[in-house]
Amino acid sequence: MSSGAKIRLYYAVEETPEVLPAVPVWKTVRRITDGLSESVTTEASASVSDTRFRQGGMATEAEITGSLEVELSVGLFDDFWSAVAMNNWASDVLQFGGDVRKTFTFVKFHSDIGQVFIYRGVRIGEASMSIATTGKITATFGLVGTGFERTAVNPVVAPLPVPEVVMVSALNVGDLTVNGENIVGTACMQSLELNITNNLEAIRCIGNQKLSAQTYLEKMVDITLSSQFIFGAQAAEYVDYVKSRDTMPINFSIEDSKGNGYAFEFPQLEVSEANHPDGGGEDTIMLDVSFNHINVSPTITRIIAP
Repeated sequence: MSSGAKIRLYYAVEETPEVLPAVPVWKTVRRITDGLSESVTTEASASVSDTRFRQGGMATEAEITGSLEVELSVGLFDDFWSAVAMNNWASDVLQFGGDVRKTFTFVKFHSDIGQVFIYRGVRIGEASMSIATTGKITATFGLVGTGFERTAVNPVVAPLPVPEVVMVSALNVGDLTVNGENIVGTACMQSLELNITNNLEAIRCIGNQKLSAQTYLEKMVDITLSSQFIFGAQAAEYVDYVKSRDTMPINFSIEDSKGNGYAFEFPQLEVSEANHPDGGGEDTIMLDVSFNHINVSPTITRIIAP
């Protein structure tokens, strides 16, 4: 029998897809869940023989996917943000929509029963981050891979432990501006969700003799923000942007108690949807506004305390 408390998840950056360097650097992942799995499609035979019994089936396809849910800490998941951005951090600045394809090997070790699940060629094609007025800030990274193996031999040697970093919540959010205006206390934001997807497509090739995809090809990058405001005069202005197609910037920062932080900048946002609010006599009236980022890259600037 296996306990979730005994699961250990490690990863290392690959040299080429599914190939680790001679001395891989293993890192321990602090996670809520990861959802890593291989989903195999089977097809039964439609043939008729000299009996009425089925002729059996065969495995025809496999998909290796995962959804890595984490509690955000500054600096802890920067390898994953970089993979989603398809770029490298440059002078502590990360831009999205790049061309750098990064792959990882993930090892999931059920330490109490000695079972090891190895996922290779893993790309991180999607990411989301959720901020509410209460509770921790969470992020989710969408994983896809090209190879899987179950074994009893753990390849992880001398993994780096999880650094001593602190979690963050809405209390750590500051410098929040919409369209250049400070909205704290005026257009009172209740929630903010960031979604980034590279729209990865699984590529399969006849002759490669693999159930899983041979590789993944990125398509258009979609970056969206979904927000909710308590309805007021300042927030009401956002409704007009649906028709005008003018863009606006949104900026905010997240700084932890040790002085580490991220500054998020979204310079060109179009309003894709803004509902006309309504409610009853006991309701606080809310305005839901959705944004699409266009033309240029948003940026994350990283501040690491000395």
